Amino acid sequence: MVASRLKNFDSTVFQEVFQKQRKIKNPIDLSIGFPEGDTPQYIKEAGIRAIEDGHTAYTPANGTPELRTAVAEKFTRENNIPTTASDVAIMPGLSTAFLIIYLATTDPGEEIIIMDPSFPPYVSLAEVAGATVKQVPVLENFQLDLKEIEAAISGKTRLIVINTPNNPTGAVYAKKDLEKLTKLARKHNITIVSDEMYESFVYEGEHFSVGSIYPNTITMNGFSKSYAMTGWRLGYVTGPSEIIAAISQLLQYAVFSSSSIAQHAALEALRKPAPKRQSYMKKRELIRDSLQNAGYQVHGNDGAYYTYFKAPANQTDMEFVDRAADKRLLLLPGRVFSKKENFVRLSYGGSIEDIKKGLAIITDITRQAQTT
Repeated sequence: MVASRLKNFDSTVFQEVFQKQRKIKNPIDLSIGFPEGDTPQYIKEAGIRAIEDGHTAYTPANGTPELRTAVAEKFTRENNIPTTASDVAIMPGLSTAFLIIYLATTDPGEEIIIMDPSFPPYVSLAEVAGATVKQVPVLENFQLDLKEIEAAISGKTRLIVINTPNNPTGAVYAKKDLEKLTKLARKHNITIVSDEMYESFVYEGEHFSVGSIYPNTITMNGFSKSYAMTGWRLGYVTGPSEIIAAISQLLQYAVFSSSSIAQHAALEALRKPAPKRQSYMKKRELIRDSLQNAGYQVHGNDGAYYTYFKAPANQTDMEFVDRAADKRLLLLPGRVFSKKENFVRLSYGGSIEDIKKGLAIITDITRQAQTT
């Protein structure tokens, strides 16, 4: 018998999309959030050395002291969040981290405010943890709607979850709005959970961490995107000491230990800055220009490596994605991320050649839609 906590848990849209896509031969894949290129060689070599040197045993549940120290220094230096190693927890990926954070900070029936659209595990894992989710739509340009957020706050609100740069929209939330958000959170004693996985993918201006001005923030990051280490499964968080201590307690039994090999490789990764992103900027401009020329309005698209655009008026997101798949182009339907079913997500982590091919197919599908 399946637990009642899973009665609303539904990842079937994701599964169905990928099942369809696996049947396509030689696809042009602009669907998955893989970063461009492979894990840098110096990081691979650190992982190999870890194996050869016998660093293959359990580590402390919250991560090796050396990696936690390096992460603390990174938060202090790059994010302006004063951090010590004791206030860092290493996790086997941020999806796991979200479940652990929800369990550590909310009781059943308490409320979590999450933006719509958002990365699917935010909502689903909150509901599995027993929380009540309030999804707040963002503005048309995918920026925060502070009035809607304020209206959603109640005496039961425990967390507000944000993600900037954003998946799926590519929006980078304005600093002035983040400052106003912290004032709302402080007024109601709400913890902000800030997923900053894409912080090195900001194409105009600088990344801003809300934790630098609001101590009651859990700041999350990882190695998957900045260092092209998606399969190494390693993330990290910092926040109020009491919360990090609770997270570390849960980690002891929930995961016991993140990969010792991945942690040694990640320590080496932090010794060098994340790679530059000039190639992503070129791809972003190509996508923006092409979609606008095809008649689309392009909002967001300021960070991460996603473009989120509205399907033609006479098509749902799934219809558009299916028509693209018929031409070997893989995209993701917006319903994976949102209650709305008329947006499509394009990932430009892949090659410029695939992006050009994909844009030609999108233009062709759009023209066909306009003539029917």
